[in-house]
Amino acid sequence: MFIGAESLPSAMYTPLVLLIAVYAVLSVLAGRARSHDDRAKSERFANFAFAIVLVAAAYAVVLLITAIFSYPSRTTDMVTIIIVIGVFFALLLFAFFVIAELIPQALRRGKRER
Repeated sequence: MFIGAESLPSAMYTPLVLLIAVYAVLSVLAGRARSHDDRAKSERFANFAFAIVLVAAAYAVVLLITAIFSYPSRTTDMVTIIIVIGVFFALLLFAFFVIAELIPQALRRGKRER
């Protein structure tokens, strides 16, 4: 069967899915070894899982670079989406900061003034 250009982008994500599956298995094995008090095995599996995460991150960068060069017309859309997500999470972090730091301080000041 001929592999058309439509199926190539989805095939590029297959290694990432496999890496995530391997990470999940290694994490489960590390947890199982930790529950059996086998510290050496637990650390070994956790180290392998961390290495898999690093490989997956490197491959994600490769996918990003490939997407930028394969779809130059969509680059502006990607940048816009990244900016919107960044602004959203910056506002969310600011809201959490206000909730966790400023509001309790204001409540404590109000109690001291009375």
